[in-house]
Amino acid sequence: MGEQLRTDANRTSAEEGAYRPGATEAGAYGPDGGKSTGQLMKEVTEDVSTLFRKEIELAKAEIVGGLTEKIKGIAIIATAGVFGLFALIFLLLAIRDGFDNFLWAWVADLATGGVLILLGVIAVLVARKKLATPIDPELTKKTLKEDVDFAKSLGRRS
Repeated sequence: MGEQLRTDANRTSAEEGAYRPGATEAGAYGPDGGKSTGQLMKEVTEDVSTLFRKEIELAKAEIVGGLTEKIKGIAIIATAGVFGLFALIFLLLAIRDGFDNFLWAWVADLATGGVLILLGVIAVLVARKKLATPIDPELTKKTLKEDVDFAKSLGRRS
């Protein structure tokens, strides 16, 4: 196995075949063949950095997913609103003509306007309720809490 660990970094120009125990290409291994403290700290730092990058990516993905759903909902509401507007025009004309049979024309117009106002208020209340729900990145919160707990447990072991 000692033969497999030999590299050019283990040799000096004066001693071509000499092997220095514990020396490797970049000095990454300690005297017992394990990783050095510096190498371990570098790996931990890289892992923590990667972890935070992944957490940020997860938060972005959750928010984008939530926004995508909201945008789809808004588009569906807008489409339904256009169709509803045309249907409403015909219904209002029918209501006005119906009121006009037994009321004066101006009272029929007022009654039709009242129906419009009532429908508008209902639509605003429904839309406010739909758009008031916040986008909650629940999975990101959960994984961040787990990461913090894990980091605290590592601190206790040291």
